[in-house]
Amino acid sequence: MTDTPQPTEQASIGAALGRISSGIFILTTGAGPKATGMLASFIKQVSFHPPMVMAAVRQGRPILTRLRESGAFAVNICHKQNGKLVAHFAKGFALDEPAFEGIPHEPAVTGVPVLPEALAYLDCVVRQEVTAGDHILFLGEVVAGSLTSEGEPMIRIRKNGFDY
Repeated sequence: MTDTPQPTEQASIGAALGRISSGIFILTTGAGPKATGMLASFIKQVSFHPPMVMAAVRQGRPILTRLRESGAFAVNICHKQNGKLVAHFAKGFALDEPAFEGIPHEPAVTGVPVLPEALAYLDCVVRQEVTAGDHILFLGEVVAGSLTSEGEPMIRIRKNGFDY
């Protein structure tokens, strides 16, 4: 067992963790009036066969309820011109708040909303849920997806790996 890192070690670990690049995504789930979404950065492909992705959601986020109810989610991959879309979903939504007001969206194969303005989307069925520290990992099998436009994906490098 290792000792707890000292403050200078903690800062060094945070700086190193922050250099792990991530994309900027909008995670959507639910359907109809129960549809919701959030800005996400902890998304990763984890399997080729079957194609699977992992979406990490911080414990306590309202979207967890809808993810568990629906058993499905979509990863909407943002491109560099999606600033307005990113800002909309960055504010977060309570369960009873309409997350898609004024935002073009359509149902994917699973029924969850996908955003045609995004660069691409992956429609996923939840296959497993795993607690990982202060986050819940949802492992989703990709059942549909599409490249919806051309452009460069939005990438983010954090200054500190202990916060978004």
